[in-house]
Amino acid sequence: MQVSYEITRDSQLLGEYYQLRERCYQQELQLSTFDGSEEAADRNGYIFIASNSDGCLGGARIAQNAEALLTNLSLTNVMSTLGLDPGSSCIWERLAISRDLRERKRQPEFCDHLINVSRSLGYDYAFMVSSVRNARFYRLCHSTLNVEFQICDQVPCSPTGGFENLEHVLSVAHLRTTEFQEQTLSLP
Repeated sequence: MQVSYEITRDSQLLGEYYQLRERCYQQELQLSTFDGSEEAADRNGYIFIASNSDGCLGGARIAQNAEALLTNLSLTNVMSTLGLDPGSSCIWERLAISRDLRERKRQPEFCDHLINVSRSLGYDYAFMVSSVRNARFYRLCHSTLNVEFQICDQVPCSPTGGFENLEHVLSVAHLRTTEFQEQTLSLP
């Protein structure tokens, strides 16, 4: 299966991604009322998509404003607490991957492209909030890619907006490399 990875503004792919994330969040997180349709943060961020000739296979939102995280956290304070060097950070949100991509065990490939796109956008760190189980899985994907991924269980994380009853942990991917520091991505 030939899969392409890109940031998109294509309305067809975006619509398919919104439907996919709605299904994933409703089924896997048991959030029966989750509405996956476009949010303001989608318009303000970058939507990273995995697709093939059949359409969208997965996606994630790369939020430009690191303070936009829907928790009680200040990432500036978190970075200081974790002893991270100052740098540009983003948030990976609304990650959703189709069963087809999962069954073919393409999640590490998805993560690799998400990492490289985020680096190309100039980010040194990518934060995310997920379940502990998913954080461990992402750490495994990142370790196979030789990218440091830190689960920050010492940082209290209290998501809001329908997610407050789910177990969550903050994680951070260390994206900074000398190879990518000067590159930028031309966007559609």
